Amino acid sequence: MPAFHAEGGMPYWIDLLTNDVAAASDFYANILGWETEQTAEGYRLARAQGLPVAGFITQPDDAPTGATWITHFLVDDIHAACDKARELGGTVTTEPTDVQLGTMALVLDPGDGFFGLIQAHSSEAFVSGGEPGTAVWHELTCTSNLEKTAGFYEELFGWTTTHTDAGDGFSYVTAMVDGAPFAGMWTGPNFPADVPNFWQTYLGVKSIDDTVAAVTSHGGRILRDPWDSEFGRLALIEDPTGGAMTICEVEEPVIEAHEGDPLHGIDLSEFQ
Repeated sequence: MPAFHAEGGMPYWIDLLTNDVAAASDFYANILGWETEQTAEGYRLARAQGLPVAGFITQPDDAPTGATWITHFLVDDIHAACDKARELGGTVTTEPTDVQLGTMALVLDPGDGFFGLIQAHSSEAFVSGGEPGTAVWHELTCTSNLEKTAGFYEELFGWTTTHTDAGDGFSYVTAMVDGAPFAGMWTGPNFPADVPNFWQTYLGVKSIDDTVAAVTSHGGRILRDPWDSEFGRLALIEDPTGGAMTICEVEEPVIEAHEGDPLHGIDLSEFQ
């Protein structure tokens, strides 16, 4: 599986806050093929083809029943990022804390959208994505004031964005780096007044239909049946602990041989 160098301000990690780490990790292992291991009390790490892709955290006892996926964004200086988030109208709900992957903090944007910040331990931070078993897109549903919310993230992370008015009250903001999109924010008409903003990660799967069948057979629910979109074939699912996730059908990467490889073109089958 290829790994890509992550730049500051880009989505870097996802965690599921859940009241049943074991049930949630077993579910995603079954439908996505993740390998999971307990790395600390109340925390399980998920890997795809050996590379870390997600984590599962036990919620505090006084937290509401259910589960929430959190998207964490990479920053160079987490303390400076927390200060800036406050200046821009955000709320830091969990101060910077050292964890296995680096130093993390939890933040609410001005529309109460929940997200994380992470400063990696290593200056060379890598992330896997864009293929089955990994994150392929990150998207904020903005229930009020898209322009204000987009401005918050643009200022906080230095994003370059494009804004599109789709009509009928629907608008979309795309965040890009070097001309390549990596996240989006959208709004539509008639959101209930008490619904906060929320980030959602799209996870890649080989087959939407096969994965949907596995979801129901392993105790999950289908919140929206598979549909075709301009981004590909999608479905919205819920795990047995209440965590919602959009899955997206993607192709496995084709790794081509290079002529400079000294083993290129040699039949090694007799040695297997």
